[in-house]
Amino acid sequence: MSHPIELPDTGRPVTVYFHSELDDPLAWAQILTEALPDLRFLTGPACDSPESVDIALVWTPPPQGLNAFPNLRAVLSLGAGVDQLQLDSLRNPQISVARLVDPTLTARMVDYCKAAVFYLHRNFHVHQRQQVRRVWKFIAPVDAGTRRILILGQGVLGAAVAVGLADEGFHVSGWSRSPKGLPNVKSLCGENVLAPALAESDIVINLLPLTSQTRGILNRGFFSQIKPDTCLINVGRGAHLNEPDLLEALDEGKVAAAFLDVFDQEPLPPEHPFWSYAQVHVTPHVASLSDPAHSAATVIENIRRAMNRLPLVNAVDRSTGY
Repeated sequence: MSHPIELPDTGRPVTVYFHSELDDPLAWAQILTEALPDLRFLTGPACDSPESVDIALVWTPPPQGLNAFPNLRAVLSLGAGVDQLQLDSLRNPQISVARLVDPTLTARMVDYCKAAVFYLHRNFHVHQRQQVRRVWKFIAPVDAGTRRILILGQGVLGAAVAVGLADEGFHVSGWSRSPKGLPNVKSLCGENVLAPALAESDIVINLLPLTSQTRGILNRGFFSQIKPDTCLINVGRGAHLNEPDLLEALDEGKVAAAFLDVFDQEPLPPEHPFWSYAQVHVTPHVASLSDPAHSAATVIENIRRAMNRLPLVNAVDRSTGY
C-alpha cells in the first residue's frame, strides 16, 4: 500500500462503519488501517457511537438504517450497484454516495457470463436433461457468430461483458438508455427497439441497474416478446425478475433455460420452485464480488475525498439511482 493519506484535522480519528453479509471485515480493516493508521474501523451491525461515524462502507444498510449516523459524510457501496442501499430513505441530501468499480469485480462478472453463455451455446443445458432421461441424441454445434446475444444494460459491467463476448465471436447487441460505441457490439437504445431485439435473440443477459423503471422488467410481457427456446441470464438484481412469470415461461417453453444468480429473497428459500426446475441453474449471488486487495485504493481515495468535501470517484446521482 502507498503512503498514508493525510486527512483534515477533525480533532478525532476518521471513523468508517462497515456492514456486509458477503465481504470479509477483517481483510478490509487490515488494508484500510495500514493505509490510514489513524482510521477507526467499526464492524456492524451494532454501533455504540453512531455520532462518530464519518463514512459508511456497506453492502446493505444495517438494521438501524443509515440515518442512524447523524454526521455521515459519504456512503461507499461494496458493490457495483447501489439499489440495495435504500437511498430513497437517506434523508440528508448532502451525503455523497459512490459505487465500487473494481477491475477484479468486472473480470469476475465477465467470467461468469462467458461460462453461462458457452454452457448454453454448446447446448449443455439440453444434454444435461437428456442425461437424466438416458437419451443419446446428437446436436450439431454451431458457430458463435450465429448466436445472437442481447445484453440489457451497458454500464461498466454490461459493457465489459458485451465486449468480452464479442471478442469470443458472438453476435452481440447492447441495449441501454443512451447510445454506446463499443467495438463489435451493436448499440440499441430506446423502448421501441427492445421488442425487435428480443424477437431475434438466442440469449438475453440482464445487467440493468435497478430503478423504478426497470423493476420487474423481466415479466410476462417481456417473455411474450422473445422467440421460443430463448435462454435468460440474470446477474442484475433479483427484483428485475417476476419469478412466477419466469416459471410460467419455462413451463410453456418460451424460455429454454435460465441462469439465475440474484433473487428477490436471498438466501433462496429451500422450498422455492427454482431449486427443482431442471431448466434453472441457481448460483448463490457469486457472479461477482469485490476484492479488497484490488478495490481498496478507490475506497481509500473516496475516504480522503469525503473528508475533504471533494467529489467522489464513481459518484452516484441519487436522483437516478446510478
